[in-house]
Amino acid sequence: TPDADVALFVPYVFLEAAMEATGGKLKIGAEGVCPEIDGAFTGAVSASMLQSIGVDWALAGHSERRVLFGETDEYINGQCLKLMELGMNVMLCIGESLDEYEADLAGAVCAVQLKKGLNGITKEQMSRVAIAYEPVWAIGTGKVATPEIAQKVHKQCRDILSSMYGEDVAESTRILYGGSVSPESVDGIMTQPDVDGALVGGASLDAAKFG
Repeated sequence: TPDADVALFVPYVFLEAAMEATGGKLKIGAEGVCPEIDGAFTGAVSASMLQSIGVDWALAGHSERRVLFGETDEYINGQCLKLMELGMNVMLCIGESLDEYEADLAGAVCAVQLKKGLNGITKEQMSRVAIAYEPVWAIGTGKVATPEIAQKVHKQCRDILSSMYGEDVAESTRILYGGSVSPESVDGIMTQPDVDGALVGGASLDAAKFG
């Protein structure tokens, strides 16, 4: 819709091509970032490198980075802080595993990830932060959290933001749902009062459906 913000998070090597192809009509972000600026970090891409080519968004804490690459809450917090320091924007991803979900720990896990990820970020900086709830058990599996599950976790996250930064920040911070979002599931999820958008993965690769 005309009122929606759209961003594409793409691999590093395609960032400039995506910016050129979209002609500034969409925001372009990186799928990750190294929290260090200087030093010997061969293969890493820093926030200042992204900024130098005009990128001002990055993901932090995506479940695959947590699980496959061992990125800790502390590392993810470092990413967020560095992006804030440089005046950039971050999409902080949080979410529980299948075992944690089945043990009714979704709220507790997301609370820890949210609080640790935002540690040190000021109230003023929160205007440059978006949150994405992506239950790990739903990513790429075809399983989707019901609208009620998504709403419950999103409401818990908003309550945490309220306790950390106040009600105004909690209400203005966008909390997105991600996890096998598809044309079939998105409408039901988006009807929930605390779901502000969607972080779409695999479904975005099908241009006909995604459009």
